[in-house]
Amino acid sequence: MTPTFQKIEPVSKKARLVTLLREAIVSGALQSGEQVVEAKLAQQFGVGQGLIREALIELEHQGFVQRTPFSGTQVSKLSLEDAQQIFDVRIELEPLAFLLAGQRASLNEMNDLMEISARSKVAARAEDLDAFFDVHLAFRKKVWELSGNKFLKQALERVVIPLYALYLIRRSHNRDGLLQTVTDCVEHQDKIFGAYARGDAEEARQVAREFLMQMREYLGTRLVPTT
Repeated sequence: MTPTFQKIEPVSKKARLVTLLREAIVSGALQSGEQVVEAKLAQQFGVGQGLIREALIELEHQGFVQRTPFSGTQVSKLSLEDAQQIFDVRIELEPLAFLLAGQRASLNEMNDLMEISARSKVAARAEDLDAFFDVHLAFRKKVWELSGNKFLKQALERVVIPLYALYLIRRSHNRDGLLQTVTDCVEHQDKIFGAYARGDAEEARQVAREFLMQMREYLGTRLVPTT
């Protein structure tokens, strides 16, 4: 493995490991598609292999690594075709989550969603791509939760989350394009809340679908995945 990590204090535990490994992936020290060997990481960090495994499971949930039974773990790698296929599925599924959330969310739950949106706007104004995509993903995940359909939520987590890791991994490729994507995302959130304020969950579904179709078209220019 190319990068050499310094040993960390045991008190840092999993959260520190997750942060360091995520930084290595985002910076390119760990390359897309690179095999991640738990035993080697445990030796480099000076921690138990079980703790490394826990950190990798967390990174898998965040979309930064892919764990395959009997094949081990590797840094996530998506081709342009992979990303397009993910969007094909997402375009069909995620608008349903916006529809269901609009139909069933309470006022307090909708306020919680608006608070997440407000935080994303702060990150957008600061042009902090890391913070923005973290918070925007939290916004999407909240909608999935508010849909009340656990199977829809699980499917979207499986399909969508790796895309957000890709945004962070490839953020230096076309920063101006990604900043425009940030602007588009903020406008999309505002349109969603406008539909919800009018009590029109069906409009929210259509807004979500049109936005996702637009984002799919931009994949090859604003976000070029690794080949």
